Amino acid sequence: MKTLRVISLIFLLAGVPLGSAMAQQNVPLSQNAALRYWSAFAEMQDSAITEQQAKEFHAILDGTAPYSDLKYRDLAEKNKTAVETMARGTALPNCDWGVDYALGSDAPVEYVRKAMILGRINVLYALHLLQNGDRDGAVRALAAGVRFSHDVANDGTLFSTLAAKSLLIANFKGIAGAEHMEHLTAAQKSVLQHALSPLGQDGLDWESAVKREYGLARPPLDAKNSTALAQISTAFQNAVNNPSALPGLQQMIASAPQPVRDLIPNPQRVLDEKQDLADQLRQMRLLLQ
Repeated sequence: MKTLRVISLIFLLAGVPLGSAMAQQNVPLSQNAALRYWSAFAEMQDSAITEQQAKEFHAILDGTAPYSDLKYRDLAEKNKTAVETMARGTALPNCDWGVDYALGSDAPVEYVRKAMILGRINVLYALHLLQNGDRDGAVRALAAGVRFSHDVANDGTLFSTLAAKSLLIANFKGIAGAEHMEHLTAAQKSVLQHALSPLGQDGLDWESAVKREYGLARPPLDAKNSTALAQISTAFQNAVNNPSALPGLQQMIASAPQPVRDLIPNPQRVLDEKQDLADQLRQMRLLLQ
């Protein structure tokens, strides 16, 4: 799967450890947050946005364009049920999207695309609440958005991890805007700090995403290419947590046969995305002190 190439198109608008898998199987379906999220996807209204609207949303969430409640309040209100269903899902500790990665590049990941839409609508909903004087509601929506974004990456490949990173940044922009506009109270900051706490230092589990990426079923490779891919997989996972190992990884990739190089995401891009999220997460924590 050419993961990063696919993601670049979308943003213009591996296996699980045995113990973890068994633990998830023992969790009642009613306690699986992913099922609540699918319900929220079904409740979305006017979610088939145009390319121009997508660009406008991106500008607002990126902080380069102002939010207009006159323009977006109807969309926000229409999706109140969807974002509230999503928020209730984030209260559940388990999220299993149930993706069949044995299908390789054919594994259905439509939930990621739907999550991108719902996550962005949720930020717009928070801005709508903020504009109408409901600071507590806006803070709760943004806190839920942070937890939802983290769940989007759960047990996923780089595709879902980069999508989750994009949504986290959108929520960070919303939090920064709320603090700038309203000067949040200590209690409101505490709600947001609590939502950020499980993100740790890096925000997402990039190493597991890389491991799962290489665990995807792929076209048959001969013994030599299979060995080369396995070695690069190990080196890639190491480089995610040890950037000094990147030059060695890049040399391994450059020396690999073409069929193997075609399967490998750009490691520099992955490390840059990871570092960017860590930097912005650190800034958020400083802002909320």
